[in-house]
Amino acid sequence: MESFRAQRRQLEQDQRRADIVRVASTIFGEKGYDGAQIAEIASAAEVSLASVYSLFRGKEEIYEAAIKGAAESIRETVFDKIEPVPDPGERLLTLVDSLFDCFEQNRDLLRIYTRSTGGLPWRMRSSMGDSSVAIFQHFTDWVTDLAHDAQKAGYLKGLDLETFALTVIGAVTTTAAFAIERAPERPLTDAAPAVRAICKRALLGEERG
Repeated sequence: MESFRAQRRQLEQDQRRADIVRVASTIFGEKGYDGAQIAEIASAAEVSLASVYSLFRGKEEIYEAAIKGAAESIRETVFDKIEPVPDPGERLLTLVDSLFDCFEQNRDLLRIYTRSTGGLPWRMRSSMGDSSVAIFQHFTDWVTDLAHDAQKAGYLKGLDLETFALTVIGAVTTTAAFAIERAPERPLTDAAPAVRAICKRALLGEERG
């Protein structure tokens, strides 16, 4: 009986943590890390301050959890969409489409990233922490691996693959961030075709264009 009660308490705590992180993601996205307040997060999540501090050490841990959860969700969603695509070049084009779609579904993550770092990777360590930097580095490594597969198949001739991966990620992120500020009422996916076209030109190169 005690074990069952412990399991139930753990499930309740996990659900409460998830609710707090979900609410915090929106607040961080709207106000940035510095502008968000623990009391505001607690009120929006309809829990007490004591409950928040019983589950998190402080705002930084909530921030880390918000970024990690959203980033992992995006990674899994993009992977699921890319995995069935047989052609390595088309996989990279699908990556562009999928990232825009994921940012549309996770606008809070996009706002957190752009508001906290200005889109500059070198600022990520001070504003997001080491674990968040590791999340983005792992994603970059994965995209670089996709680029390696594409180069083996005859695409991306003469290009540095890590630079290409960073360029694609940066192009999607910057374009989506600009779109969300300029026309927040429009879906971010409207901006995908332009970036996709640039990526396709890089894939084909001059000889195959």
